[in-house]
Parts: sequence; C-alpha cells; structure tokens
Amino acid sequence: MGHYSLHPSPSRRVRRGAAVEDLSYPSCTRELYESEILGETLFLALVQEAKSPRDRYHLGTLLQLESETKARLRPLLFKHGVSLGEETDLSLLELAIGAYRDMAWREFAGLNVPVVEDFLSRFEAIVKVGDEADRDILESMVRHESAILRWATMERDGIVDGSLDDVIAQLNYPLPVA
Repeated sequence: MGHYSLHPSPSRRVRRGAAVEDLSYPSCTRELYESEILGETLFLALVQEAKSPRDRYHLGTLLQLESETKARLRPLLFKHGVSLGEETDLSLLELAIGAYRDMAWREFAGLNVPVVEDFLSRFEAIVKVGDEADRDILESMVRHESAILRWATMERDGIVDGSLDDVIAQLNYPLPVA
C-alpha cells in the first residue's frame, strides 16, 4: 500500500493563471462549481468501483449530493456571467480511485478529512467576500461541505449510524436505501 495524499501540490493550486488565494467576487464562485464537478466525477468513478453494497450506497449518495449541488450553483454563476463549462483539473482522480481500491473504508474516509476541511475553509472565505444577495446559496455551500466533513469524520472514526444524515437532508432526490 502506497502513501496517498489527495492534497494538490502548491503548483496545482492555480486556476487559469490566478492563485486560488484570489478571492475576487464573483469570479471565485467558479471555484465552488469546479469543486462540484470534481466531486461528481470522483464519486461517479468510485460508485463503479464500490467494494460492497454499503460502499455503493454511500458513494452514490455523495454523488447525488455533488450533482444536485452543481445544478443549484448554475443560476449563481449565470447571474454573474461566470462560465458554466465543466472543464476542471481532474489530475488527482486516478490517485483517489487507487486509494479507495488499496485502503480499508475507514482509512479512505480519513484520507478525505483534510481535503474536505480545505474546501470548507475556502467556502467559508467565499461567503465572507460574497454579495449579500447571494448569501443563501453561498452559505448552503458551507452546509454542503460540513455535511461531507461530518460523514468522512464519522466513517473514519467508525461511527457509522447516521453518518449520511446531514448529506441526505440536503437532497431533493435521495437514493433508495440499499
């Protein structure tokens, strides 16, 4: 089993020539959208690799959250003239899939905790610079990432009952329980 880090290297933390530390609003809303594109692509690939029906349900539920959230973000981006294109950096995708294949479930969930914490911190910063008129959708992204963090932390710690509750609460179209 290899050492895995799903954190982008500092050289990868650049988008279209601008460092991600650039929080100019509304252009930084593109980062929210790209995170959902990445999450959707990742969880779709992982569902196809699922090692058990439970894994398939969890990964599928996370896929559903990413898909629904991506759709919810489109009006925000459209309003501000931000690209709705779905191109994004997927360079860590194969690494993440390999980690899932090689690791026990709890270890894989734990590997995701610092990644999700980074996204959460970033989304909180975007809320602070965002327009008041956009506050609801921006704050929903913090709730979204907090739900994923709760899932990953609980799964890592072996607290499996209710780990998906906050994720499922955000879904309009939840998957049927396996």
